[in-house]
Amino acid sequence: MAAAEATAPRGSLAPVYGLVLLTTLFWGGTAVAGKLALRDVPIVTLGVVRYGVAALRLAGLAWPSLRQLSSLRAADARLLAVLGLLGACLNHLFFFGGLALAPASHGAIIPPTVSTVWTVFLAARLGREEVTRRQVAGMVLCLAGVVLVMRPERLMIGAGRLTLLGDLLFLLCALAWGTYSYVTKVAMRRFSAAATLICAMGIGTLCLAPLAALERPWVALRTAGPTAWGALGYLTVAATCLSFLGWSVAIRRLGAGRTAVFGILVPVFGVFLAWLVLGERLGPIQILGGAVALCGVLLCQTSGGPRP
Repeated sequence: MAAAEATAPRGSLAPVYGLVLLTTLFWGGTAVAGKLALRDVPIVTLGVVRYGVAALRLAGLAWPSLRQLSSLRAADARLLAVLGLLGACLNHLFFFGGLALAPASHGAIIPPTVSTVWTVFLAARLGREEVTRRQVAGMVLCLAGVVLVMRPERLMIGAGRLTLLGDLLFLLCALAWGTYSYVTKVAMRRFSAAATLICAMGIGTLCLAPLAALERPWVALRTAGPTAWGALGYLTVAATCLSFLGWSVAIRRLGAGRTAVFGILVPVFGVFLAWLVLGERLGPIQILGGAVALCGVLLCQTSGGPRP
């Protein structure tokens, strides 16, 4: 498959690039929609509705692809369980836990930049690609930029401690998502993008459901306002169904490393939407940190060739 893509005309990949670009736009609005939804809907309940509905919707649209699961082996089941735990359970808990404590603009910058670097690192180490000096320099720049965004020296007193805790949760979210992105490519050697995604969402929903019951979701959903329902709909359809599927297809066609470069657009869209919708603003140091992190991500995309 890699050889086929290498020899395919550049124009044949144009729809894939357009799809992943639209995906980053949708994901850029995730932090803003999450902030709006969390005003009325608890964190875990939000995840169960989001991923549960998305899994059922995608299963209805791509039911034939699920026939591949008839040849499921024990190793495949473990792999899909890891995907569900990382992509739909831990990723959701860490990201929305961070949103509950920190600004949406932080959520738009930290997870996408750090997860991009982490995905490229895993692809280089586990995918037998050489780690170049440019990649190492890019990782250092990315981490330095994230530290500037977090501004820990100013967040150790008062309410700033909660913001710092939220930023740390965003870092954990980045590690979970970066690992999910790489493991997704491994899983798609056996299964289609749709089957892999549906299983990951379904398993993640099952992991979240027991915790959601403690939040008494029937009360929150009954009293949620139109804004929260609209944000929940956006998270379910645009930021989950369409975006997860688009990302999976891009990883399969372009590879984890080449797809990861588009992650740099998520912070750009996210910060703009946080300013436009929520009125959030970043200080000069934090803007500088975001720019440094994005430069680091660009450097990380210069990957070496496969090892012999």
